[in-house]
Amino acid sequence: MNILYIHGFGSQFDKSSEKVVLLETIGTVFGVTVDYTQSVETVSKLLTEAIIAYSIDLIIGTSMGGYWANRMGATSGIPFVAINPAIAPQQTLQKYIGSGMTYHDTPFYLAKQVVEQYSDFRLAGCGLILLDLGDEVLDPLKTCELLSTRFTVKVFPEGNHRFTHLEESLPIIKDFYHVSECVYGFDED
Repeated sequence: MNILYIHGFGSQFDKSSEKVVLLETIGTVFGVTVDYTQSVETVSKLLTEAIIAYSIDLIIGTSMGGYWANRMGATSGIPFVAINPAIAPQQTLQKYIGSGMTYHDTPFYLAKQVVEQYSDFRLAGCGLILLDLGDEVLDPLKTCELLSTRFTVKVFPEGNHRFTHLEESLPIIKDFYHVSECVYGFDED
């Protein structure tokens, strides 16, 4: 199984990160560094190219990456897993408008016009939502309420925005993928 992992805002793809290393135990993980200060169209094009180039079977993303996992999964028909996803980026990104520093000490400038391009999380596609109740950045109860009407949502006690339950979620992710494979008829590779 080829997995596209999409990181969150202010981060970058790191093959040695704990999340990627854990996900490598269930599939081959690919990723790209996404500059969320770019237009929605530019980010979508970058992720579409990665999906095609790496023959992606499953999209997994965290926070803003979870938003994009949903968007790309719904558009491409590829199942997705959204971990502590941003469900209303045009609101949650407001606090980052202007100049700032990424978590890797790289300066950025996020324009208001870019933030205004975002729509809400789509209630479409074949998705699994994983939430930590201790998420201090995004409201997990609001996310659960909104998304549980359309997707399977697994909520874990405590944790945080970085999501501390990935290791115990691996069997859930594998089961979700195998069910989606049966429903959509994907190859077993």
